[in-house]
Amino acid sequence: MNNYTLILPPSLEPCRTEFEGNIAKALENVRAFAAKYGWSSHVQESFFDKVMIFDIKKNFDRTLLGLCEMDPGMVLPDSYCGALEERNLIAVSPEYYAKVYPQGIEPDSYVKLLTHEICHRLHVRILNGDEEAMGPVWFFEGFAIFAADQFTQSKLKLTEDEIWSIVENSERGSYEKYSHVFKYFVNRIPLKELVVNAKREDLNDWLKR
Repeated sequence: MNNYTLILPPSLEPCRTEFEGNIAKALENVRAFAAKYGWSSHVQESFFDKVMIFDIKKNFDRTLLGLCEMDPGMVLPDSYCGALEERNLIAVSPEYYAKVYPQGIEPDSYVKLLTHEICHRLHVRILNGDEEAMGPVWFFEGFAIFAADQFTQSKLKLTEDEIWSIVENSERGSYEKYSHVFKYFVNRIPLKELVVNAKREDLNDWLKR
């Protein structure tokens, strides 16, 4: 059982029970994913002590930058809607998330947002705490997207050339595309093998082999 403190602004307080349900479902999703791949030992310990939901994006940004000890004046993208840092799970409201990230909206999309953020921490645990071994951005975001079962209704199609173009691009890109790229490789290489090898300097060459 994950014991945590849920902090809500007054405007969201009437939805406390709903948020508690969303958090419980997200944790169930993480446990089910971990069990499927033999990683249940990594979900025994709780992932967070506090959950904070924000109705104002600037408050979310300020909190996240403070947790990460980053420049408080940094401007974060509107679509940056969740994080799990220093055992604090933080997210914007479901309404804001739906408004700024419509391509991510699907059944249980808010639960999946929370699941995604927790799965980043699961990924780190699988790697014994070595965040540097999580691989390039397309890989670690793809892992969390895959684990959270996001973009199930996506109609996007990518050619093999487009997939390799995404893999070879170090800039942060489309999560919807990352979903397709990650599934492309999971369908060819076992997930556990991918996770172990993501830190390779010759990852792209290894994937091509």
